[in-house]
Amino acid sequence: MDANYYYLNNFKNNGYMGISRRCFEEIATIATNSISDVNVKRKGKGLFALANPVTTTFRKDGKVDITIDVAISKKTNANMKDICLKIQETVASSIAMMCEAVPFKINVKVSSVY
Repeated sequence: MDANYYYLNNFKNNGYMGISRRCFEEIATIATNSISDVNVKRKGKGLFALANPVTTTFRKDGKVDITIDVAISKKTNANMKDICLKIQETVASSIAMMCEAVPFKINVKVSSVY
């Protein structure tokens, strides 16, 4: 089995069906960027530039951990806790819609305010 795929158990007798790590990361990126005044922290200038702002880890217990590094605009009037909760809810909703059989956990890190 490849560590870059989350394999579903429902096709075991006829082969395996897997969801790519990159698929989870792309869904999380698109969902996060759909929220106003929030952007996934992209690779950029400076010491703290991130090559992979969204990372996915497949745990041995079958869960998927998603970590998202975001940049939030100073213009937003919302509390950071509320923004992070909204990000988690939006990403969770998107993943549940696309990959309904997958248990997951979403971690949000605010890397910068722009």
